[in-house]
Amino acid sequence: MTSNEQKLALTVSRVRDLTPRIRAYELRSTTGEELPLVTAGSHIAIPVQLADGKTDVRHYSICSNPNQREFYEIAVLLEDNSRGGSQFIYNHFQTGTQIECALPTNNFHLHADASPAVLIAGGIGITPIMAIAHTLALRGRRFTLHYAGRHKKDMAFVPELENNFPRSLFFYDADEGKRLDLMNLLGDATSNTLFYACGPQKMLDDIETSARLLCIAKDRIQIEHFSAPGSEQDTPLLLELAYSNKLIKVNANQPLLNAVRDAGVEVKFDCCVGDCGSCAVKVLEGEAEHRDHVLSDSQKSQGYMCLCVSRAKGEKLVIAL
Repeated sequence: MTSNEQKLALTVSRVRDLTPRIRAYELRSTTGEELPLVTAGSHIAIPVQLADGKTDVRHYSICSNPNQREFYEIAVLLEDNSRGGSQFIYNHFQTGTQIECALPTNNFHLHADASPAVLIAGGIGITPIMAIAHTLALRGRRFTLHYAGRHKKDMAFVPELENNFPRSLFFYDADEGKRLDLMNLLGDATSNTLFYACGPQKMLDDIETSARLLCIAKDRIQIEHFSAPGSEQDTPLLLELAYSNKLIKVNANQPLLNAVRDAGVEVKFDCCVGDCGSCAVKVLEGEAEHRDHVLSDSQKSQGYMCLCVSRAKGEKLVIAL
């Protein structure tokens, strides 16, 4: 995302509470025109103001049926320990609120053949998964949707899911003692099944571990992450921008991408969780500690790293910016 990208002017046309802590926002074009076509799993960057007064964006999956273009709908979880993005939306977005966003993007790549699919969602991770289910249903594809949460009353879109996908839907609410057995779920699938998942990091880690133990090829599994990986052991470092003649002191809990942007340097980015590779830059000196989910071994060996999530193994990095 950069300042010269095409912008999309939107108006909040409807607000509804899905659960005590999840609210849905319907977004329409300010001119009443059809919105740009999106594919299942797309997300949109919503502008927010954080608690420290800085402006930023937060990415939300478009969970409405992608086959219609009258509106996009996003669902926002009010987070307890966020930097203020969800709190800002809860406090300031109401019917009639106008915002300007970049065009939606997508990190999921939905298969085009007739292979069956298993969709796995945990908590607010249902948002991209529901859009994928809509597309698969329209195409007449076989799929099952497995949705896990602590309490069913806190799980978003339950009535819509039950109405639209009654034969394909399975709930796992912990308060009823229902647990999603990922090893069995993946192991029982046919050899041509594709898997799509979004949810808490532990669930995604368990999926990847189960797949590895079952020898399921990586290209059969697509995962979208909620947040960037971090470490309590992260230490401050110096980041030198070779082409901008800047030396930046990066705090221990500060993503490199944020430090570069705070220094006034424009850099392309999108997902901010290491899924898309938009912010990849070349390391000229120093060694990167890779935490992304997208760069190939070849790209890493060539010196590329994702600024949004990765770190330095030493005290300094020099990058090609």
